[in-house]
Amino acid sequence: MTAQPLLATEGLGFDVSTRTLWNGVRFEAYPGSAVAVRGVSGQGKSTLLRCLGGLQVPARGRVRVLGEDVHRVGAAERRRLRREALGFVMQDHAVVPEWTVAQNLGVLRPAGTTRAALRERIDEALSVVGLRGRHRTRAGLLSGGEQQRVAVARVLAQRPRVVLADEPTASLDEESAERVRHGLDALRRTGSAIVVATHDPMLVEWAGAELDLADFAASVSTRKP
Repeated sequence: MTAQPLLATEGLGFDVSTRTLWNGVRFEAYPGSAVAVRGVSGQGKSTLLRCLGGLQVPARGRVRVLGEDVHRVGAAERRRLRREALGFVMQDHAVVPEWTVAQNLGVLRPAGTTRAALRERIDEALSVVGLRGRHRTRAGLLSGGEQQRVAVARVLAQRPRVVLADEPTASLDEESAERVRHGLDALRRTGSAIVVATHDPMLVEWAGAELDLADFAASVSTRKP
C-alpha cells in the first residue's frame, strides 16, 4: 500500500501588500521524512511554517494535514489538528519561564494518553535532549540553548504526526545544536514528517530534501523508498 502524505500543499502563495513572498509552493511530506526550507532573511520562511500550521492564512492555495484542509475546516477542528497532529518548535522557544521543565512538557497531553504514560514520555524526551533529571528546574533559569532543547522535548513528548521547526538551531552552541538535531532525528524515526526552516547546513543535509523559497515555486516529494 502506498503511503499517504501527512502534509501536502497545493499552489501555496503569500503576499505582503503588493509584494509576493512566494507563490506556487507545492510539496508533500511523508511519514519519516524531512524537508529543509531555505531562503534569505525576509523571504517568508517563518510565514510559510505558520501557514502550514494553520496559524496564518495564505493568499492562495491549500494546506492539507492528514487529508484535512487546515484553512477550510471549522475553528474547533483546526484547534484539534494543532493540538493532536501538529507540533511546533519556535525560534523564541515558547516556554513559560515561571513553570518547571516538566510543566512545560506536560502542557500538551495527547488525547487518550494517561498521566502516567505522559510522565514516561517526558522522562524519555528529556533524556534524548540531554536534560535528564531537570524536571523540577524552573525553565527561566535555563540557558537559551537549554530552553530550545525543552521546546524539542515537548514535541517529543507530544509525538505529533507533523513537526514544524523554525530555525531550531539558530544561535545555539554546538552542543545544544547537536542535541536539537538528535531530538528531531528521534521524531523522524518514530514516523513524524518534519518541515524545518533553517540556515544550518547540517540540518539541510540531514533532511535530504530542500525547498528553496528563492525559486518561488517548488515541488518536492519526501516519500521514503
